[in-house]
Amino acid sequence: MKYTLPVALAAMVLAPAAVANDNLHISGFGSVIGAQVVDGSGHVADYPNAGIYDDQFDLAKESKFGLQAVATINDRTRFTTQAMSRGANDFEPQVEWMFVNYAIQEDIEVQAGKLRVPVYYFSEYMDVGYAYPWIRVPSDAYSLDLTNFNGVQLNYRTYMGSLNIATALYAGRQTNNGDPLMSYLFDQTIDRDFTGIVGATLELSTDDTIVKFSYTEADMTQVGSVWGTSEYAIQFHDVYVQQSFGDLTLRAEYNRYKPFYESYFASASYRLDQMTYYVMYSKFKLDEPTFEEHDTQSVGVRYDLAPRMALKFDVTQMNDDGVNPFTQAPNPVNNDPDGDGDVVIISTGIDFIF
Repeated sequence: MKYTLPVALAAMVLAPAAVANDNLHISGFGSVIGAQVVDGSGHVADYPNAGIYDDQFDLAKESKFGLQAVATINDRTRFTTQAMSRGANDFEPQVEWMFVNYAIQEDIEVQAGKLRVPVYYFSEYMDVGYAYPWIRVPSDAYSLDLTNFNGVQLNYRTYMGSLNIATALYAGRQTNNGDPLMSYLFDQTIDRDFTGIVGATLELSTDDTIVKFSYTEADMTQVGSVWGTSEYAIQFHDVYVQQSFGDLTLRAEYNRYKPFYESYFASASYRLDQMTYYVMYSKFKLDEPTFEEHDTQSVGVRYDLAPRMALKFDVTQMNDDGVNPFTQAPNPVNNDPDGDGDVVIISTGIDFIF
């Protein structure tokens, strides 16, 4: 199900009503990001939306704006919709979330509609750049093209002393017509249909420690005009760990997408007044030998220049050890004049929330 301009604009037009209606809450977020490959020929900075850079400075690939409306229907029921406008999609507004929440009890709720698949720790905040220190979530580890689904989700929260426990069970389906990244790599229109999606998450947290596990499985049918139809039984496992030591925060996440790839990242960030400095290492490897395999190192800084606004700068280097499985060219996405597929990219941007 795809919601485009009319519904998206309707959500935006509702914004003034928040002043007069206590039952309607409007919030938003956005990022203006510019980047350029300074060594190499191409880099995938955003896998699900095919945010791909070349040697020309580009302000559109990852820039985005989101608006969320939450309407309280009664003491137990809320309705949420979120409209997104992405530079990668020529800034065409689309509604990516649209669901109803019903509180069965104070600590148990059910959601139904169009939801975000909670496979990663930052799944719910992938588009909210202000929510994390980096200029973008690590593309190597956050590369699954199944980001939303139409279905139901059951959430449960409880406490054991200082330990917070959150679990979720979900089921549904999703159709990606013209899957952005796969269509680019295959150089033809690729449709992916995910049916029988079922999954579960478990998150344990204290003031300084977070651990999250997730598991998702589905049947995936891939259709291309030249390659025909392929069917896969997919499984996705993810583990996230975070530990804070005062102003120092360590994060790591590993995932396995059967039967295709495995990936992970590790990062350290240190906050000093309004500045946050970070380093990150990530790795992506397709299961087929000699196919896509690379590691990425990033260093960057975030400056909280005003309330609810952050300025970021990042330098990333990707070392390539494979070939594009569809074109047999050096990675990441284009023929590299050096023949090795390695890339250096510089990025800067402003994130904001309201």
